[in-house]
Amino acid sequence: MPWVIIGDYDSPGTGSTGCCPGRRLKNRLCSLSGICSLAGIACRLAVKQNVQITYLYRCSSCPAALDPSHSALELELHRCVGSQLPVVTRNVESHEIEPLRNTDSLSIFHIPAGKRGDSLVRRIVDMLNPRQPRKHLHKYLFIWPDAGQNQLLDLFSSCWNKQMLYGLAITSRDNGIFDFDPFALGGLQVVQRTGNDLIYSDKMGNLRGYPLRFSMFADPLIAVPREPVETAGYKAVDGVAARVTARMLNASVTYVIPADNESYGRCLPGGNYTGAVKDLVGGHTHFGANSRFVLDCIWPEVEVLYPQTRRILYLVVPASGIQPEYLIFVRVFRRSVWHLLLATLLTVVLIFWLMQRLQKRVPRKNVIQFQATWYEILEMFGKTHVGEPAERFSSFSSMRTFLMGWILFSYVLTTIYFAKLESGFVRPSYEAQLDQLAGLGQLDVRIYAVTTMYDAVRSTLSEDQYRLLESRSRQLPLGVATSYYQLLVSRRDRRSAFILRDFHARDFLARTYNAQAERPAYHIVKEYLRSMLCTYILPRGSPFLHRFQTLFTGFHEHGFFEHWRQMDLITRDGTSPNAEEFYEELGDQTDLDPAATEPAVRRKKRVVLTLDILQGAFYLWSVGIGLSCVGFALEQVHHFWKRRTNRSLA
Repeated sequence: MPWVIIGDYDSPGTGSTGCCPGRRLKNRLCSLSGICSLAGIACRLAVKQNVQITYLYRCSSCPAALDPSHSALELELHRCVGSQLPVVTRNVESHEIEPLRNTDSLSIFHIPAGKRGDSLVRRIVDMLNPRQPRKHLHKYLFIWPDAGQNQLLDLFSSCWNKQMLYGLAITSRDNGIFDFDPFALGGLQVVQRTGNDLIYSDKMGNLRGYPLRFSMFADPLIAVPREPVETAGYKAVDGVAARVTARMLNASVTYVIPADNESYGRCLPGGNYTGAVKDLVGGHTHFGANSRFVLDCIWPEVEVLYPQTRRILYLVVPASGIQPEYLIFVRVFRRSVWHLLLATLLTVVLIFWLMQRLQKRVPRKNVIQFQATWYEILEMFGKTHVGEPAERFSSFSSMRTFLMGWILFSYVLTTIYFAKLESGFVRPSYEAQLDQLAGLGQLDVRIYAVTTMYDAVRSTLSEDQYRLLESRSRQLPLGVATSYYQLLVSRRDRRSAFILRDFHARDFLARTYNAQAERPAYHIVKEYLRSMLCTYILPRGSPFLHRFQTLFTGFHEHGFFEHWRQMDLITRDGTSPNAEEFYEELGDQTDLDPAATEPAVRRKKRVVLTLDILQGAFYLWSVGIGLSCVGFALEQVHHFWKRRTNRSLA
């Protein structure tokens, strides 16, 4: 085989044909079915791609492998490509299916000329892996001398069915480079490449009305249905992103709602799935257009767009109640105020004791003088506060008028004065909010969430924390995720709590905002349950991954997603103006330390003392004073009746 002597061939790009060994042997080698040209074209294309690994596939068991021209082309291809690029040589027979690859690659298949290569083509197509991830990184080159138009059409059609995105075929020296266009009008077409343009063309620029199917379902915040939903799609952030994507791709989109009403989808025993995941994995749809987090059991079956954001799962519990009013009186004063009130009490006791000492010096006939000890004075003082009548005779109770005056002074004047200083009655005091999961055991709540929420947080919580959640759990089917079930549950169950994504939690707080109390009825626990990547999913091996990734990355980088969210806020309904202000102030800072925001909240409060605010204190004062007056009247009646009875007996 004299044609093997090709060691001094010119390398590609040096002005020669690319692989012919020498000018004096050129005519002899080029007569073997254009070996130099086909191998040279393939070599230049491989060098231009410059991928990390180039795979050369050969068929050692094919009858054509013994053909001199076939062997010469194969050897020349190995020498040219192997001398400039990292190459792995593989036999087609050794692989039933294409191995999964972690790097970009170029696979070169050498096929026997003409119809002799049909059987090998069928084997190659069967070997292609439709689940090969990141299809845009893997390119294929078929060297098939003298292949006809119909043969190429069958080859590329079969490859597209296996979701191959980039493939070229080289059939001859002159204008023998062919590509395929899967989105051409009328279906897939074979396209001839001319000139020196040895690149893989971008096929995703214009889909020309290609029918795409998006798995999508309603969400009360980010995917609001339009009618008819199958063709009109959705409003809100995810809905707008899906419609803009379809418009930029020039595709015809059908929105597919999961038939089992399982929305996001979950994992079943035996490797099965439900909802949108089932439709995607089964090949019924091309893209999951709902932003979502991906469960650990779903990752192996899907590909995801680059996650631009994270979603945090929060526990939302009922807000803490207002402290009892007696605690307001206790906690509103500083120590100096209590010292002043204690000094006032001691002063009253001292004055009362001095008045008793003076009373003893007053000469009276037939009157038994009563001496009260200091603890009896304190006892009578305490009973006077709660309105109980004194057990002694009227001369001892004659000081009650003085005590009532002191009560009015200390409780009304002093309290209001210091309340203005402290602003304690203007800002009602509430019990401490639950901000640590460890305190969940102190709450009597029922925690509602869809099943996948519990699956998501199980791996990140400790056994004790998850046990606290599970013992109070009320797991709901995934179908309710398409509605605002939290509002319905919270109206029927006042002890309800929820596991929600961050933006759902903020909106739920705004919708349950209590304008009268100027605070939401629910509280987001600061110690979140889990932080997860938020993304969009496609079937594993989807050829649309890179194009969708490019579009959605542009949406993020150019601020379209933020613009669409702001537009949603303008058109949102169901909340009061105060709730809207609260929602805007809340923003994305749901995990801030509450101590950091407390000074700002205190500065916004206005000091306004009204009867509504102080009515509890006035009721307490009026009841105490009223009972004291009733007790004093009963004492006088008892004393008058006792004296009259004694006279009648005498």
